Amino acid sequence: MTEDASYIAEFLEEISETLTRLDRQFVALEQNPSDTDCLAEIFRDLHTIKGSCGLLGLNKLESITHSGENLLGKLRDQELALRPDMVSTLLKMMDAVWKTVACLKKDGHEGSADYSALIKTLARLEKGETENLASNAPDQSDSSSPPVDDKQQTPDAKDDKSEDTNIRVDVELLDSLMDLVGEVVLARNQFSRIVQSQTDSTIQGTSQSLNRVTTELQETVMKARMQPIKNVWGKLPRMVRDLSLNCGNKVRLEMEGQDADLDKSLITAIQDPLMNIIRNAIVHGIETAEERRNLGKPEEGVIRLRAFNQSGQIHIEVQDDGRGVDFQAIKNKAVDEKHITPEQAESLNDRDCGKLLFTEGFSLTQNSLIKSAKGNGLTQTRELVEKIGGSLDIEVQSGKSTTLKIKIPLTLAIIPALIVSSGPNRFAIPQISIRELIHLQGEKSLQQTEEIAGSQFYRLRGNLLPLIQLNKILKNSGEHRTELNMVVLQADDNQFGLVVDKIHNNEEIVVKTLDTLLQGIQVFSGVSIMGDGEVVLILDVMGLAQNALLVSGKDSRNKLLDSVSSSQGKDGEDQDMLIVSLGNKRRMAIRLADVARLEEVKRSDLETSGEKQVIQYRNEIMPLINIPKLFNMRCQETRDTLEVVVHTHEGKSLGLMVESILDIVQGNIDSKRASSNLLGTIITNNSVVDTINVKNIVRNFLQPA
Repeated sequence: MTEDASYIAEFLEEISETLTRLDRQFVALEQNPSDTDCLAEIFRDLHTIKGSCGLLGLNKLESITHSGENLLGKLRDQELALRPDMVSTLLKMMDAVWKTVACLKKDGHEGSADYSALIKTLARLEKGETENLASNAPDQSDSSSPPVDDKQQTPDAKDDKSEDTNIRVDVELLDSLMDLVGEVVLARNQFSRIVQSQTDSTIQGTSQSLNRVTTELQETVMKARMQPIKNVWGKLPRMVRDLSLNCGNKVRLEMEGQDADLDKSLITAIQDPLMNIIRNAIVHGIETAEERRNLGKPEEGVIRLRAFNQSGQIHIEVQDDGRGVDFQAIKNKAVDEKHITPEQAESLNDRDCGKLLFTEGFSLTQNSLIKSAKGNGLTQTRELVEKIGGSLDIEVQSGKSTTLKIKIPLTLAIIPALIVSSGPNRFAIPQISIRELIHLQGEKSLQQTEEIAGSQFYRLRGNLLPLIQLNKILKNSGEHRTELNMVVLQADDNQFGLVVDKIHNNEEIVVKTLDTLLQGIQVFSGVSIMGDGEVVLILDVMGLAQNALLVSGKDSRNKLLDSVSSSQGKDGEDQDMLIVSLGNKRRMAIRLADVARLEEVKRSDLETSGEKQVIQYRNEIMPLINIPKLFNMRCQETRDTLEVVVHTHEGKSLGLMVESILDIVQGNIDSKRASSNLLGTIITNNSVVDTINVKNIVRNFLQPA
């Protein structure tokens, strides 16, 4: 079946219910012509059918329903009074629709019947003219009524089968069924726990049968709830076409991953945010053909819509190749509206700058993919996505493209989870976020953990893994243990270790939503009931990482920077300082206020522009300043990677190359030994450390030779 044919089949499956309702509503309206609510419902249903016919290219059905819609519009607006001849003609219109739908179901086309006379009659009634009622009576010889013979009156078995293969079920009924399956899973877990100690082979066999049937029942109900995401995307090509014509620009929609399955309730919830994002991409992101020619771009803009499954979530990306976002304009507006301070604006990188668009009340009306409706910018769209447990992020290449990334769970019903303990309480961790389990026994094993800048790390296969103590987050006192139980978790693109008291077993748990009063707690995503009746909270892996401000690798240092950058002291006060090595045991300090990011780059990625070393960084060319060379030191040339401290100057990034990054400390700058390249000194660990004057070094570096 082709894609268009599948859309028409879905349309025919839905329209029968609507037409049956319309027949009933027309009869009710005839009995009570003053029922404005009934008239409004009829108009809405007919308008929906007409719109769907237009999208699917069903021109005959669109013409018939459009004529009826025009007459109903006049009646709804009380420009005309309902008369018996109008009701009769509208019912005749319904007969024509039914017959055309029957032809579509049987032969795949709208049939050869001519309904031009009916359309003209509806047009006359719309103008207020009257029609002879006798002329509106059904005519058995009318060409619109196909001859009826015995074969047509008795459909063959094949037609009966095709009609009965699909039924429409309310989503609420599926939700109730899913809840009942959840209760069955809980009962299965309780029964399995009871029979664990039994040796009777009959009971054991019954338990295994119950387990198998419950699993199959769960999978079947889950399948019934899943639908391809193309059901949401079906209306988008037409919307893109019409909007691009109205805006005077050329836009092409490319779609990938339409067959990815998603829970029915989530498909319905994601429809409005997705259409809103694409609409704004067309209106505010894609330039006109003339603008694109002047910029050296193809006249036709492209919006790429991509969906794929990853880590138990469905990812949807909407990317346009338009003008992007003016980062400087964002910063200026954010400062003007007091969302951030001028100092914070100077240190913002592109990614964080783009996130300002999610701030409530923040919007840009020019040079942006996003333009607010009612002054909410992306806030309303983000809230709709977060309501179903998803997240929304933005990635911008100024002047080249804007990408909005949506992540939503595949389903929220029954999930496999690992049960752990902290103190006297048990908690569940979704298995989809677990990478591995680590158990360390004995005091020597515990010494493998390290402490850097007040945060604990574990060296896992040569990499530092940030650690989160669940007892500390829950404010449990905890006992001194000679063992360490660690669950390695994946939060977005980063890993961290969650230290717990005990690791129990894996179980399938039924996810229940938290009460409204508890939904603001960052580290919990839901609740479940165990087989023994105990209520356990489900840990939110991303919430744990955000709460502790820890993720793995170099980003853990950047999270640490974010956590302390808001508390920078002035000269003469303690300030947070980054300690770096320049080689030959020479250590120096950099104020964290001068640090935007910490990066590790490959030496092979270095390039030369003029006499300066540069590197491609976040879609821009970032100049590099060799700090050891500036202070007459020499870095090890044998290393494959370089440590770079990123500084932001007037919205542009510059990299300060150092040999290694050591620690974050607090220090009071003594300016007595200040010079052009030094702010002064600090004392840390009983050692005097020079503090680099980053801003002065950068200004001198940027001055023309």
